[in-house]
This record gives sequence, C-alpha cells and structure tokens, in this order.
Amino acid sequence: MEKFSKWRDSGTGIQPFLQPVPARTQQSAAASVFGVIKTYAVGPVASVVRLVALAAIAALDVVTSALGALLVVPKVRRGYSRLTRSALARLALFIMGFHTIDRKTVSLRKGRRSTTTTHRVESGDVIVTNHTSYIDILWLVARYNPVFVELDNASTRVRPVSMWTALRAPARATPALLPASEAQDLGSLLRDARVKHLGPVVVFPENATTNGRALLQLLPVFEDMANLDEKARVYVMALKYPAQAFSPVYSLGNQFVHLFGVCMQVYNSLVVRMLDPEECPRMKDAPALCDEDKEPVDVDDAVADRLMQLSRLRMTKLTAMDKRDFLTFYHKRAKGYRPTI
Repeated sequence: MEKFSKWRDSGTGIQPFLQPVPARTQQSAAASVFGVIKTYAVGPVASVVRLVALAAIAALDVVTSALGALLVVPKVRRGYSRLTRSALARLALFIMGFHTIDRKTVSLRKGRRSTTTTHRVESGDVIVTNHTSYIDILWLVARYNPVFVELDNASTRVRPVSMWTALRAPARATPALLPASEAQDLGSLLRDARVKHLGPVVVFPENATTNGRALLQLLPVFEDMANLDEKARVYVMALKYPAQAFSPVYSLGNQFVHLFGVCMQVYNSLVVRMLDPEECPRMKDAPALCDEDKEPVDVDDAVADRLMQLSRLRMTKLTAMDKRDFLTFYHKRAKGYRPTI
C-alpha cells in the first residue's frame, strides 16, 4: 500500500509490518466450494469449539501455576512447571491445529546434514530467535518453559515478564524505554536463572514482531559487559509459519480476531530451525571476556549473521521504533480497535 511506503525498507524493498495476505491462485471448483464451506460454515463452528477448549486450558494453567508457587525447592518447582505448563502449552498448540512441529538442528557448514537431535538447553542459557507471532511464545513454553524478557531500546537492559504478558506483547506497541526500577542487566538475570532453576532466557533482539518476510535491525544485546555471562550458552533459533491460506503470523490488528482465524484452519504449520550449538557464538569470546591469546568475536554481529542464514531472511534497516511509529500511524487511520501504545 502506497500510504505505508514510508515503512518499506529502502535496501530490500520489503515492508515487514503489514499482515501477510494469501497469494491469489486459480482453484478448481471443488476447492472453491470447500473453501466457502470452511470459511462460512465449518470453520467458525470449529473455531468456537477450539476457543472454548483453549479457555479451559488457560484456566487450568492458572490453577496449576498457583499450586506450583507453593513449592519451595527450586528444582522441584521447575520440574513441576515443565510437567504442567509445558504440557498444557503443547496441548493448546495441538488444539489450534499445530499437530506436528517440523523441528531440526541445522548446520551452516558445508557437508554437514541437518538432524532432529535435541540439545539440552539449561537454566541460565540464552535462546535468541526472531519473533513473528504470539504462537512463538506457546511453542517456546511447550519446549523449554523459559523466562521471557522485554528489552530497553536504549540501554538493552531487560525486564522479565510472565508468559501471559509475552503472549499479549505482540498486540501492543514496543515500549520505547523500560522503567529504570524494573530493568536489570541480562547477565545478572542469567546468573539468577541458573541458580534458581528458572529455565533458559528467551531474547527477541528485534524487540518487535514482523510479518516474517524480513528481519528488523537487532539490538546490540551483548555489547554491554553487564549483559554477558561466560557460563551461559547462546542458542540461535529461527521460527517460520508456512501458510497457503490464513497465516499464523501476527504483526498487527485485533489479536482475538487473529486467533479466531487461526482456529478456523484445519491445520497449521510451524517450522523450527535451531543452529548446531557448536556453531553458535559464545559469550566468553566477546572482547570483554575473551582471553588475551584469543581473537575476540563481536557476539552481536555473529548472532545477526547466524540468524540471517538460519532463517534465510534479509535484514532491513528498520527497527522496533519504526514498528512503533508504524502502529501509531496505522491505528490513527483504522476504525474500531486501538491497541495500547
């Protein structure tokens, strides 16, 4: 759309904020009839049934989380949370149509094959990934039950947030700055997560959701020495949602309406690609922590390079603050729904 051309990246020509629209293709008469039935008859009924089931899962999660808070031993509490919350998140994904997840460990080195081998991600490690939907949160909870954080766009300090806040975050504009009283260094959070067995910490360095067509500029999360922890491992991951009809990608709009559309689909697809841990950058190689006899590595540049290769997406010059400005412009011209800015 011409009125949104200001937010089209000049280098790539990609508009990374508008909600993706299915490509128009010629269909057979039978396929067209099936599409009409699914859209106006079966789909809405199935969506209502699924939403009721999701509401029941949400209520059960609240109850099990309250019971888990009574456990005082960190390891026991962590195990209980993995057993309950992770299982409920996977059940929610299944109900939403994500019956199977295409997950592989990928090597970027020539001659090495992709595998389905799983790697033990420990409490206090860092998972760095792109962000295109609230469904990212559900899968990460189902697989790792991690700690989610919001990033300060100026200082790159972080604020831990709950799963429910992380699920709602894509529907809101990214905060420009975090309250100083609530922000902390990533390094201290990683050490705290490791000692208290809180799980790995998920960082979305773009600090905003996109439509999955390109990456935003990544915040220099690992530039500040206070954000580093030499004992923490960095894992790089890419998430994609292949779709021929309604896309699970969520960049803007009414989140409930989008969820209703997701639940109308017969099935949905999620592709997860994790970089081989041996090829992930290491914090202890950063200039601030690197041994004198070794060549330092710019961890932020290394993460950006790996993420682009892993996701097969180009990086734009746009930032999370551009997404914030875009949402302000978009909703000034939209009628009805207004997100929290």
